[in-house]
Formats: sequence, structure tokens, C-alpha cells
Amino acid sequence: MEVILLVFAAILFVLVVMFVVFVAILEVFAVMLEVLAFTLVCKLAILAVLVAILEVLVAILFVLAVILAVLAFTLVCKLVMLEVLAAIEVGKLAIVEELTPPTLFTVGDAAVPPKSLASCILPLVVASASGVADPPTTEAT
Repeated sequence: MEVILLVFAAILFVLVVMFVVFVAILEVFAVMLEVLAFTLVCKLAILAVLVAILEVLVAILFVLAVILAVLAFTLVCKLVMLEVLAAIEVGKLAIVEELTPPTLFTVGDAAVPPKSLASCILPLVVASASGVADPPTTEAT
């Protein structure tokens, strides 16, 4: 009977050890589930960043397409201008050489070109020895 009690005690001890091992494995599985949940959150965050990058790249491609369209339009405009210039024969126009510079059609004092402000001295006060001077005239200025 003692042997049977020892066998049952040994079986009980093995069952207790197995229970402790199973509890430890359960804790390990709980940690593994937490790590898995954290990696899932990280993967979702990375996915959101990648989607944002993709949207930015699509916007950049749209801007580049608009730039390309504008460049194509300007090229067409330049080609049209070249065709118009070739059609009106701009290079074959006679160049007129004038020996005198163009003048304004004015008469009298208005025909005199205006003085430069850098070289024009406007008297604010006319100095005289007696202290009384005649008012300045157009010729005096």
C-alpha cells in the first residue's frame, strides 16, 4: 500500500509540475499575443505612411503632367511664332538709319529738353548783398 501511495504522490507531483509548466507556457503565449498585437499596430501605421507616400507621389505625377502640358503648349506657341515670322519675312525688312535722334514736336521753351535732376540746381533762396533780391525767373534757374 505504501508503494501505491508513493506512485500516486509521484503522479501528483508530475501533474503539479505539468500544471506549472502549462501556466508558464500560457504566460509565454500571452506575451506572444501582445507582441503580435503590437506588430499588427506597427504594420497598420507603416501601411498608413505608405499610403500617404503613394498619395504624395500621385500628386507629384499630376504636377509633372501639368508642367509637361504647359511645356508642350509653349513649344507649340514658339513654333507658331517662328512660322509667322518666317511668313512675314522679318529678316528681309530694310533697316532705316537715321542720323538724327527722334525729337518731340514742340515749339518754344517746351522744345528745350528737361534738365537732369542730378545736374539741375534749383535756387531756394536768391542771395544778394543787400538782402533783398528779385524773384527768380525761368532764365535764372
